[in-house]
Amino acid sequence: MTRQRLVVRILGMLTLRPYQRAAVDALAAARDRGTLRPAVVLPTGAGKTVVFAHDIREWRGRQLDRGAPDSRVLVVAHRAELIEQAAGRLHDVDPSLRIGVVKAERNDTLADVVVASVQTLRSARRRAQLRRVGMLVVDECHHATAASYRDTLEHFGAFERTPAVGYTATMVRGDDAALGEVWQDVVYTRTIGDMIRDGYLVRPRGIRVKVRDLDFSRVRKVRGDYSEKDLGEAIEASMTPEAIARAYGEHCQGRQGLLFAPTVASAGLIAAALCEANIPTAVVSGETSDGERRAMLQRFRDGEIRVLATCMVLTEGTDLPMASVVVIARPTTHAGLYVQMVGRALRLWPGKDSALVLDVTGASQRHSLDGEIDLFGESDRDEDEEVNEDEEVLELPDDAVGMRDVLDEYVDGELEAVEVDLFRGSQSAWLRTRAGVWFLPAGERYIALVPAPRQGAWDVVAMHRYQTGNSRWVVRDIGELSLAMAHAESDVTPAEQVVSRRERAWRSKRPSSKQLDLAARYGIVVDPHATAGEVSGLISVVLASRRIDPRLPAHARRVVDASLAGVV
Repeated sequence: MTRQRLVVRILGMLTLRPYQRAAVDALAAARDRGTLRPAVVLPTGAGKTVVFAHDIREWRGRQLDRGAPDSRVLVVAHRAELIEQAAGRLHDVDPSLRIGVVKAERNDTLADVVVASVQTLRSARRRAQLRRVGMLVVDECHHATAASYRDTLEHFGAFERTPAVGYTATMVRGDDAALGEVWQDVVYTRTIGDMIRDGYLVRPRGIRVKVRDLDFSRVRKVRGDYSEKDLGEAIEASMTPEAIARAYGEHCQGRQGLLFAPTVASAGLIAAALCEANIPTAVVSGETSDGERRAMLQRFRDGEIRVLATCMVLTEGTDLPMASVVVIARPTTHAGLYVQMVGRALRLWPGKDSALVLDVTGASQRHSLDGEIDLFGESDRDEDEEVNEDEEVLELPDDAVGMRDVLDEYVDGELEAVEVDLFRGSQSAWLRTRAGVWFLPAGERYIALVPAPRQGAWDVVAMHRYQTGNSRWVVRDIGELSLAMAHAESDVTPAEQVVSRRERAWRSKRPSSKQLDLAARYGIVVDPHATAGEVSGLISVVLASRRIDPRLPAHARRVVDASLAGVV
């Protein structure tokens, strides 16, 4: 089977964004060149799980076509949230894959794709139970120089014969470790700036919160970054908690946010000040049990908690796209950590038109949002250079190039609702019923996105335009709106694309007399300058509203009503 035919066969389940397709192709080309351990750098919200799900499908397809015995893929992650999120997202992208989890008491070793905890894989016995692994995927691969990762990579032959792929938003580390010792080449990268300009992430805005009595003069530098203990003590000794609460109340009304503090104690003080200002806030830290953390995150997703305060627990992987505020209450020397913090609030979400960064400590003056890539660490530092990091104190240069310089490019002009941006950016002719349901007109069918019973998830439903009783689920319980869109677009047949694609030539022509007569029959007032595509859309909205809206379940109606009102 040719490569082109193979790609057509296995990618029918979901349409990739252009840059995601480019990343998958770059990985395949790297393997063809003999690169055993390539890496991909994609910012938060770029859909790296979508990329590695497609890469897994294509790679497994080639393995199975060749009759290769080792077609199982092992995905390695380092935190419970990342493991569950990767397993769920892989299902969202490709419901036909058998996904297993290996961590603690779970041991689904026979699945097509196994998502495993690196802590569990430290056990030689648990590693030995995973057989016929033909490829490894490492999420947040900037951690891969740690012994636990290297032991796993070595066990499965990643330094000799078994292909491995690393994915991260920031290919930099906070220590001197050289990532190039693990990853041979970054074969594809995309920056936050690229994503914002193309409409895949929301635009950030920055507000600097000045606290007059916040004194950093005694903050030391320890192991390459500012001492968390010293930072925490400086915040606790100042009016920072009250200043944050006041700024949040003034600038972030109705928004949910994530707050990053240097210590559990300082996070607790800030949370108390926010609660005192009637802003429900909870603290999640490394001391929070898994059960408490899951419950807390769900309460945040449900809107019961407005702010989650943390000391660096939520910087990686946690999927909370409804968050539209980041409060940075700790400075850092590490560009990667800064980008991870801000990136938590940039993901698309219905009704979310921008992200707001409240910077309390001047971190935005030091770092840019476009991040950087560093495969070599600091191993090439002059051995005669003397650096006493413990004696360095925090300085915030006034002339540093920071976030505000980057933001100027992004915030010019009026901002539209991102949900609308998301659908307008598609090549398909998405429309919305009168009740607020997004749908695609596809020949004799409508393909609709209906909110699922699970909070924040979506069902994709296909139905005949007129005939009842023949609707079917295209896919159910997809946890991200853009993925649900992609599933719907992938269900459109080539013949139906004549109607569903935006760029079809007939759309720009004058409407036919038949179209105008039909519009008049439905009481539609047509602008004299309207095109055939615009009239077709008006008619489709009337017919689809009659077909879809009366059948919406109660939970879905609440979500679309709130979306129309700009609440979610």
